[in-house]
Amino acid sequence: MIIKNVIFDLGKVLIHFNFDIFYDILDYESKEKRLEEAIEPIILFESGKIPKIQFFEEMKKIYSFDLTLEKFEKIWSEVFFEIPEMIDLAKNIEDKYRIFIFSNTDEIHFPYIWETFPSLHFFGNNLMLSYELKAVKPELDSYKNALNKFNLNPEECVFIDDKPANIDVAEKLGMTGIIHESYKTTKEKLKNILNMDL
Repeated sequence: MIIKNVIFDLGKVLIHFNFDIFYDILDYESKEKRLEEAIEPIILFESGKIPKIQFFEEMKKIYSFDLTLEKFEKIWSEVFFEIPEMIDLAKNIEDKYRIFIFSNTDEIHFPYIWETFPSLHFFGNNLMLSYELKAVKPELDSYKNALNKFNLNPEECVFIDDKPANIDVAEKLGMTGIIHESYKTTKEKLKNILNMDL
């Protein structure tokens, strides 16, 4: 089967994040509280199963902050940074392959990322976003809904993600997987799979 599509995860592949920024702004006394404390509402929000205001209220309970929704959205989002070499890697193959973003994200984060990093706009509408797909990786429905959205054959897809569990599901569906560890290793693996200079 010939590869026609290359699918990129977003977080830690195209865009880095550091949620310590979020915690530092909140200035907890309880520094051991991290995202794991809020994993349930985060997954529900990323899978589009609870509205933004409910997510905000759940986070407020967990982290005991007194912020407006607008202020919360701002500090919840200002934790992202581009990974320019990976964005360039995607750009370098767009003329020969269809490229996609497949991400666990939410209706606060993704609009912020899209507005803040116009360098991603060459992906166009080829977006597979968990809150729109109504499921998160590595749930099987997330992959099926993503592939069905664009009528893609998994055997014609390369999928790049930093989490082995997400790659495992992709490979079981027939995709070629690359576990992203660094720009250098991902570039080399992709170069070999696509048989092209990058």
